[in-house]
Amino acid sequence: MKRFLSSAVLAGIILLSGCEATELGGRAIIQAAAIDHDGHEYIVSALLFSSGGGSGGEIDPSNENVIKVTGRGETFAAAVDDISLTDGKEIYMSETRLLILGSGFSETDVIPLLETAARDMRLSLNTMVCCADDPELITDLHFTEGMTAAQKPVDMIENANRAGISPKADLLTLLNNSAVGRESMIPLFSPEQNGFGMTADEEGLTAVLTGARVLSGGRLTSRLDSESTAGAMLLSGDSDRVPLTFSHGGREHSCEAYCIKIRRLDSGEVQVSARLRRRNGESLPEELREAAMMKLDSIINAALAAE
Repeated sequence: MKRFLSSAVLAGIILLSGCEATELGGRAIIQAAAIDHDGHEYIVSALLFSSGGGSGGEIDPSNENVIKVTGRGETFAAAVDDISLTDGKEIYMSETRLLILGSGFSETDVIPLLETAARDMRLSLNTMVCCADDPELITDLHFTEGMTAAQKPVDMIENANRAGISPKADLLTLLNNSAVGRESMIPLFSPEQNGFGMTADEEGLTAVLTGARVLSGGRLTSRLDSESTAGAMLLSGDSDRVPLTFSHGGREHSCEAYCIKIRRLDSGEVQVSARLRRRNGESLPEELREAAMMKLDSIINAALAAE
C-alpha cells in the first residue's frame, strides 16, 4: 500500500522525529494506551514503565516495574497530562507500542486524537492501533510473555496478519487513509472466558482477536467477524492467503489457501483461483480440493455480504 501524508502534517512529524534520545530518569514511558471517549471527556488508561527516578533503567520482563495509571481530560492531551499529575513524572510516548481504541469512538471522531499523538506526543508512525469495546481489557490483563506489556498483543496482531486472518493498522496508515477518504480496518480484541489468546487473568479471562472494526469518516462503524475480516483482506488485496478448516467425509481437515487471486466480473460475481497445501507444506490431495475451495468461497462471500 502506498503511504503518504499531507505536506503540513508530514513536515511537522519530520521535525519531531529528528529529536535526540532523552534521559528517562524523571519520565515514565507509556508502553500501551487504552483510549476511550464517554461523550464528555477522554479516558486514557496507560501501562507505564517507570525507572524509579534513576537514568538507565531497563524494562523488567517480569513487569514488576509496570503500572497502570488512568487520566481524564477534555482532550487527549489533557488526559495524558492528568496521568503525569497522577504518576508524578513527565510522560514519554515516543516508545509507545500500541494504542487501543474503545467503542466511544463510534460517536467521536478519532482522527484529531491520532494527529495529536503523531504530531505532539511524538508517537512513531509505526505505532500499532487496535480496538476493543472496553479498551481496558488489554491494559487490565496480566502478561507473562514478551519484554513489555504491549508486546503480547502486538505479536498476536502481527502473527494473525501474516496468516491472513487479521488486519494490521498503524498510525501512518490510518492517517493516510483518512486524508483521502478511504476506509481502514482495525483489528478487534474481545474478551473470552478460558479462551486461547492473550495470557489469562486469575478468573480465566483472556483477550482474543475476533475480527475487525471499520474506521470510516473518523469513526468506528461496522463490525466484521473473523471470517468476513479474512475475506475483506483478500478482496482489498491486503492478503493473498488464508487458513481453511473444513469438513469432508465426516472428518475435519485444515489447509492453507495461498496465491489467491480474485477477479470481479461485470456481472457482479467474483472469480477465485488459489493454490492449496497442507499446514506441513504438502500438496492437498485432489479429493479434498473441492471442499477446501467451497470454504474459501464462503469466506469471500461473507466479506461481499458485509460490503
